[in-house]
Amino acid sequence: MADKSPLLRRAEELVALVRAQEKGGPPGPGLKVHPETEDLLSRSRVPREQLNYAVPEVLELKQRLARYCVENDDASTPGNLVAGVLDAFLRTEGYPPLPKAAE
Repeated sequence: MADKSPLLRRAEELVALVRAQEKGGPPGPGLKVHPETEDLLSRSRVPREQLNYAVPEVLELKQRLARYCVENDDASTPGNLVAGVLDAFLRTEGYPPLPKAAE
């Protein structure tokens, strides 16, 4: 079996981190969820929007997520995982959210 790509390994690390954070556990070594992101993901009522991005059909992500949500009666965890992983990845690559304008 071929080695996993560095991106896939990093994604798996980030998923594990977000899951640990959701359960109240400490982050893994060298992995940090940004405090603003952690606060946002811990809230139950936060405005959300659909993220549409082209992914390989063969992964059956929509179908698998739908089954997960039905079997676990939990529609927020997959969205929080996706948000946490993407946010951590983009911050690591130098693309943090734009600062909020002072009101």
